[in-house]
Amino acid sequence: MDMKTNFNIGKRIHELRINSGLSQEKLALRANITTTYLGLLERNLKNPTVKVIEQICNQLNISLSEFFSDSVSSVQEEDSLSLQIIAQINDRTREEKQIILQVIKDVMKLCDVSKKHEPEKTKKI
Repeated sequence: MDMKTNFNIGKRIHELRINSGLSQEKLALRANITTTYLGLLERNLKNPTVKVIEQICNQLNISLSEFFSDSVSSVQEEDSLSLQIIAQINDRTREEKQIILQVIKDVMKLCDVSKKHEPEKTKKI
């Protein structure tokens, strides 16, 4: 098994945090670590424990295997948008989340209806 030994944990945390639309303060608070410690991790000045990486991954809604995947850019743009949406509602109450979910469903229905009534457009190359 070819093991990649130069995996940059700090860079990976930073990239995933930015893609999720979270500040260091928000991610640190959610992961139950200090902002200072998160900054040290992102700059590779400290080595996190597996538990800390797991806490960070939980807040970024990714698995440990996704975190350690070979591709540092494995989070696709669409996944990044999904993570940003999740980050926006993470601090909301259950009731607020249910309302937000219903609004999203209603908007999606409207989008589907408008697509059905659109005349077919020719694709430009």
